[in-house]
This record gives sequence, structure tokens and C-alpha cells, in this order.
Amino acid sequence: MDKTEINKRFIAAIESLLKDKGLTKTKVAQSLGIKPAKFSEILNNRMNAGVDAIADLCEQYSYSASWILNGQGPMLQPGELKGRSKPAIAIDPLPEFPLTSEGVCQMFMEILRDKDYRFAEQAEEIGRLKARIEELERHRGDNAGHALSSDIANVG
Repeated sequence: MDKTEINKRFIAAIESLLKDKGLTKTKVAQSLGIKPAKFSEILNNRMNAGVDAIADLCEQYSYSASWILNGQGPMLQPGELKGRSKPAIAIDPLPEFPLTSEGVCQMFMEILRDKDYRFAEQAEEIGRLKARIEELERHRGDNAGHALSSDIANVG
């Protein structure tokens, strides 16, 4: 592990993070527990990022530690991205396929299988949410139906 290369990847991750319009250098520095002056030194390549800052960056913003430390794999961990001002999702990189008609068909079939899998997951979650809503509505109805007439204020 070369510290200079690790720092370059750390800076690249921060730069990609700052493209989110809701984040500023000050906010990111604070979230990583780094004083603004030191953060500026890191971003200007005059100082290397520490282990704690790298770990916090990975944990709080969904960056891949393997990518930052070794340059291996994607920059972001696949899935819902943490710490963004708007919901965002990172996807796995597409597998390499030969640029032949068969390879392109294989790639599209892989994309369609992934889409179908995600739709099935979402449908299951929607089903669970619907069941929970029905359960809550029944519970609310039971509570209202069990009120005793003597508990109701006598008006008039």
C-alpha cells in the first residue's frame, strides 16, 4: 500500500462526494472529525489522510475501503449510498462481455435478470408494508370499538 496512492484515491472520493450540491468541504471535514485547515492540507496533497478519516469516509459515505486502500473494485459500495443530500444508489459495475452480438445479448440478459431480481425484492417489501398497514388499521379500529359508553363525556 503506497500512502501517496491511497491519498490520491481519498481525494478522488472527496471530490466525487463534493459534486453533491448539498455537501460542502466544511460539512464533510466535520463529519470525518478533521479540522478544516488539516482537511485543506489533505486535499492539496500536502498531508496524507489518516486511518480514522479513511474509515469514517467509508462508513459514513459508502466508499469501498478496498478501493481506497488497494485500488481494487468499484469506488462505491453497491447499494443505497449513505450521507448524500438526496437518495442515491450505487450499482455493481457491469461484467465485461465481448463486443459481439452474442456478448451484447449476454450483457442485456444479465441486466434484465438483475432488474427482475430487484423488482421481486421491491414487490416483497411492498407486500410486507401492505400487511403492516392492514395490521395497524385493524389495531386502530379495535381500540376505537372497545371504548365504553361510560368513558364518553356526557354532553348536553
